Amino acid sequence: MRDMADIRIGLEPIATHGTREPFAWRAAILSRPQAFHTADAILLAPDRLALEALRLDRALEAAAAADLADSGCLLVVPVNARAGAPDRLLCLLFRAALRHGYPFEQLVIEVHADEDADHAAATALIRACADRGLMVALAGFAAGPLGLRLLAHCSPRLIRLDPGFARRLDAAPARARMVEGVLRIARGMGVAVVAPAPTLDTERDAALASGLRHFHGRGEPAPRRTRPVARPVWNAAVANHRATRLSA
Repeated sequence: MRDMADIRIGLEPIATHGTREPFAWRAAILSRPQAFHTADAILLAPDRLALEALRLDRALEAAAAADLADSGCLLVVPVNARAGAPDRLLCLLFRAALRHGYPFEQLVIEVHADEDADHAAATALIRACADRGLMVALAGFAAGPLGLRLLAHCSPRLIRLDPGFARRLDAAPARARMVEGVLRIARGMGVAVVAPAPTLDTERDAALASGLRHFHGRGEPAPRRTRPVARPVWNAAVANHRATRLSA
């Protein structure tokens, strides 16, 4: 736990294609995220809850420092459903929001919906959020059985696609068709689907062709590679100048 005290949070923008201003920000772990998740997996329940409380506090602290509340943007806060009882987790979140002066109505609780998630814990947290009128986002969504079951029990504000599912659709036509299916379901529910920001022009074009319009992160197209200009090693003018100097 002592090694996790230096948790740093980065705010990832979530924006609509063609617009400059994000409509939401996601509080992501910057400092050693893999170490954080490894520690979380092996900790006992009380320590896991304490670690989650620390992360939630740092997330709201970062958002308050960036004045996101005044911007009116949503703040997507990942919450580990396995860290404790839903009431306890939401109590920790509310305390952190009050401590840093962040409005509850701009919070979106992100619940993992990948195939490794705890379905019972995720469902309980989603229900607790619904009972309190809180917005929910499903993360790591890849159209798997668990994710679809969670989607059937709620109407999330956002669905954040799993990076392995949504990246490089230009090289995976089958996955592109699956993404199109998810988008059709989401549109019928009024849910925004978010994918990782493309880093290649071809990847961006394929994502837009599939219907994706919302992206998170700061993906920038890679610079185009140009053919290097061949420069002669031997320059005749320089050689003649040197020869003149030597003869003098």
